Formats: sequence, structure tokens, C-alpha cells
Amino acid sequence: MALHISRIFTVLLLCGMIFAAEHTAEATSVRERCECLETVDSVRWRRIADFTVTREGPLCKYTQIVLTLKNKKEACLNPDAKQGKRLQTCWRRIRGNPAGKKRCLRLKRRGAKRRSRTFGPAGNAHRLHT
Repeated sequence: MALHISRIFTVLLLCGMIFAAEHTAEATSVRERCECLETVDSVRWRRIADFTVTREGPLCKYTQIVLTLKNKKEACLNPDAKQGKRLQTCWRRIRGNPAGKKRCLRLKRRGAKRRSRTFGPAGNAHRLHT
């Protein structure tokens, strides 16, 4: 009888240890402070593969923009810089939807330079001959 109780106690003790080990591992994966200790003001748009915006909260009092670059490295973008503000605005517009992030990363196309046209007396454009 004592042997039977000892085995039950051992099994319960092992189950408790396994349960505690699993929950301890989950608890250590929670971010406890700011991820971004150093920031950069800009990164070339074509080098950015993905990004996340984390608003200030109880764990960190700063807004953080973490960029995943195409070379698999990560960089933190200054949220007060021009590029950081642009990503935050786009992030709010897509409401944090991961499917819309690609739109935020498209290069901002600048208007193509248009050729100036000269108009003749009739208002029609004419070609300049050399």
C-alpha cells in the first residue's frame, strides 16, 4: 500500500514539474521592455521586406517601428523621422492588417518629368526641328 502511494506521489510530482516547466517557458517569451534601443532615421525602401508598428504601452513608453530587411536583419526606425511618420500613417490607414503592409512599402513614385511643349499660334504643339 505504501509503495502504491509512493508511485502515485511520484507520478503527480512529475506531472507538476512538467506543467510548471511548460508554463515557465511560455512566460519567458513575453517581451518585458522596449525592443528598440537604437534607431535609424531612414532605410532605403527597396531594402525593407516587412515591418511592425508597436504603439506605446505598459511595457514600453515609446512607439516602436521594427523593420525586417531583405537580408533577414532587423532595424528599428525612428518614429519621429519622416519615413517613420509615413509608415505609422499607412499602418493606421490599413488598421494594422498584415495584408495591406505591402502597400505601405511600395516606393513613392515621383511624378515623371514632363517635356515642356511649345505651342504655335494655332495652339497646337509643334516639334522643334534641328
